[in-house]
Amino acid sequence: MSERQEYTDEEWATLISAPIAVIAAVIGASPSGPIGISQEVAAAVRAFEDAAETRRSNPLIAAMLVTLQDRFNAYIGKSADDPAVKHIDIFALGRDPARAVAACREAGELLARKAPPDTTAEVRAWLIDLSHQVAQAAIEGGFMGMGGERVNERERAILAEIAAALEAGA
Repeated sequence: MSERQEYTDEEWATLISAPIAVIAAVIGASPSGPIGISQEVAAAVRAFEDAAETRRSNPLIAAMLVTLQDRFNAYIGKSADDPAVKHIDIFALGRDPARAVAACREAGELLARKAPPDTTAEVRAWLIDLSHQVAQAAIEGGFMGMGGERVNERERAILAEIAAALEAGA
């Protein structure tokens, strides 16, 4: 059971929330200003594009990416109160890392219950890769990009929380 039709709408929403939660948790762990946040969001987009190429053999990841693309397309040009925006509100989740990590945990538990072990392992690996790509996108701290670090202590902590949450139910 690994394709879209194998999941209820509620279960699918749980799975789709995981990549958004990963991005939000990392960005929220250590906000790096508008430029840094732009770099982190751009890294997430590149990670999705990369996954569409390198992980397309996993039908669950492929289906998740299609749904995510549809939701992002619905988001473009919409106001903050539009329902399409509420489905992918990265910044709201980023302000509540516990909620973002809980979303990852729910997805991990769902994967453990419903998806084959190899599919589950690949989805978890993809989400963990996504978290690292976003975390490494911007230099945190320092002055004008000097003296900062690629992944700071708060980001390392949230990366560990995300990984542990995704292992839920394993």
